[in-house]
Amino acid sequence: MASKLSDYHRKRRAEATNEPFGGEGGDETASSAEESSSTLAGAYVVHLHDATRRHYDLRLEVGGVLASFAVPRGPSLNPDDKHLAVKTEDHPLEYLEFEDVIPESLYGAGPMIAWDRGKVTYLEGPAEQEIESGKLHFELRGLKLRGRWALVKLQKSDQKNLKGNEWLLFKKQDDHASKEKSLVEELPRSIYSGLTVEELERREAIGKDFLARAKKLGAPGLDPSLELLSPSRTLLTPVAAWLDKGLDKGGRDFVYDADLDGIRVFVARDGDVVTVQRDGEGPTPHAIEMFYPEVVRALRTLPVSRVAFDGQLVAFAESGHPSLSLLSRRAAQIARGEAAQATVETPVVFLATDVLVLGDRDLRSVPLEKRRSLLEALVPSQGVLRAPPPVEGPLETILAFCTTHGIPGVVAKKKGEPYGSGWAYVASEAPRRSQATVIHATSKVAASPHRVTVTNRSKVFWPTEGYTKGDLCDYYEAIADVILPYVAERPVILVRYPDGIEGKNFFQWNVPPGMPAWVRTLALRDDEGRPRRGFLLDDRATLLYVANLAAIPLHVLAARVPNLDVADFFTIDFDVKQSSLKNAVTLAKTLHEILGEIGLPGFPKTSGQTGLHVLVPLGPGQTFETARALADLLGRLLVERWPELATMERIVSKRGAKVYVDTGQTGTTRAIVAPYSVRAVAGATVSTPIAWDELGKELDPRRFTIKTVPERTHGKIGDPMKPMLTARPDIARAVSRLSELVGPLSSRAPDSRGSRGPRAPRE
Repeated sequence: MASKLSDYHRKRRAEATNEPFGGEGGDETASSAEESSSTLAGAYVVHLHDATRRHYDLRLEVGGVLASFAVPRGPSLNPDDKHLAVKTEDHPLEYLEFEDVIPESLYGAGPMIAWDRGKVTYLEGPAEQEIESGKLHFELRGLKLRGRWALVKLQKSDQKNLKGNEWLLFKKQDDHASKEKSLVEELPRSIYSGLTVEELERREAIGKDFLARAKKLGAPGLDPSLELLSPSRTLLTPVAAWLDKGLDKGGRDFVYDADLDGIRVFVARDGDVVTVQRDGEGPTPHAIEMFYPEVVRALRTLPVSRVAFDGQLVAFAESGHPSLSLLSRRAAQIARGEAAQATVETPVVFLATDVLVLGDRDLRSVPLEKRRSLLEALVPSQGVLRAPPPVEGPLETILAFCTTHGIPGVVAKKKGEPYGSGWAYVASEAPRRSQATVIHATSKVAASPHRVTVTNRSKVFWPTEGYTKGDLCDYYEAIADVILPYVAERPVILVRYPDGIEGKNFFQWNVPPGMPAWVRTLALRDDEGRPRRGFLLDDRATLLYVANLAAIPLHVLAARVPNLDVADFFTIDFDVKQSSLKNAVTLAKTLHEILGEIGLPGFPKTSGQTGLHVLVPLGPGQTFETARALADLLGRLLVERWPELATMERIVSKRGAKVYVDTGQTGTTRAIVAPYSVRAVAGATVSTPIAWDELGKELDPRRFTIKTVPERTHGKIGDPMKPMLTARPDIARAVSRLSELVGPLSSRAPDSRGSRGPRAPRE
């Protein structure tokens, strides 16, 4: 894959561009799709790019990359139009999701919208062979483009001054061809954000206009006591479907939303967090990204960062009719780990029928027509998110249409009413479908067991003890309920030992190709500022999946998504390599006393090797600067009280036989070994939380292993660190008290380590 993207990489700087940079090759787990030379179908995207010259980019999935063609005049539905298409460098598959403004001074600077997306099928053999022959015949099934197309390469003998990368793009004659219709003129907007390419550069201003418009409608402020997007709270309660009672049969006072063959849901966005809710269930932020990634992508590109909609998730059959069975089939495919295929073959759209929240405004009390007007301005008519206009007219006529077309009924909404008031459900004579068989993106689905097959179970990872890869995976499965609260929502850095602890090891910065769709990931940057995509371990199956990758230790950052610039705990690491555990215990006990004096809780754990860690929770909303300052001041106070035992000297040769009090393990670049993580050392020891009264001369970290810790945590002792998960200390008061204790020591400012991205953790 690296060779295919070499031109792409050469034209871009990873540290500067906001474009996806693609893989760098050389991963032994590279998927067969990337190595394939027989692509028969895949995904495609059409971008509209306002660079030096405005043009469209047709990108077709071929052999693990996107073969790209710049089409200045865009695609035409008229078979007589032969439009120039200049083949450019291959792009990474991540470009299927790209929509942004490329900064000035960079290659391709300017706004770029995703104009269309869908499935491409190659009609006359593998795409690689067709491109090599200079004739590529394909069928598109997208949100805008449909039918059969062709790309034909111009030969240098045909015209002078050709560079050898010129092709012609044209529509082939079929039911989708048209000499009158021009999609590039009629449908200029993004399928994701709903913005035109000109508007993309002004999206922040456009978003402010929408917020001002919502305020002008007289919508009240959103109740701050209600956590709109919290998985544990519910604001958007579904309205009960009322029976037909007293409806105006003439239709003058009502509008009607069709009850299509889909799933009625509420979706909401708050920053990068997207949630879905159905039928009174709690909002679920994880499963929607697993089952409906295109909807999540579209919501995240809207010009407003806080919004909530009522509507339906729908998949359309070839006939153009919604199909609940297609939704069910797609969900089943994704649950089996076939997300890439499912999302291409069965795209989903969200049909928004109402907007309930915009910015800090609760729109539910606003009259129906005004909410509709705002909704139709915000959501595009042709894209992943759509706002279909409501139907008006005599109810009998509408119900007859529904019966003919298999639509179960309509939701009648009275004009001039607030959300939910004056609504009634009216059934047609079409057969009523059952939704019981539909797999939906709820917390129940997210928690359902995905099948992970552990490979090479008998491979020995710890030679002295004879512990195997199977033992490692069994440990993480047994401890899943205990460890997951400490790693969930946090970027996780893996260290993989494919040949056991005495073999080679490497940091897994990027998720490997071919990963199951239900494994959550996130974009981040490493310690050198390079873009990476890391793991989020939010369920038992994902934990077992990474264990099966031979990931022995798991390292986490002191932050949770989506607020990776905010710390929720800090760590003080007592490194005893040149001292003793006894001295570390003395220092940890002193730290416990100091924490008690300033009103902060602390939770000790073994490092899993020879030292101790103490984790101090901060609650939400603390900067890493605050966290590091607290850690540094506490460290200096320990050194002041125990100068013969403790040092903060970074240079190893100058430490002497002292415990190194390392306060630098907290920062946006710093990761620590997670509680209950296994260590890649003899004995298969575990970094184990312990109670303060366990800190004494009897403490032996070697007792905590993959064989003993599960019984410990599920037995009488349980999890001594559990209160840390809900701790909300008064940080301001703690800082004030600590300042009084430290006095003149506080003149030292915290250093700037940890400002770029996750670093390789210290082993």
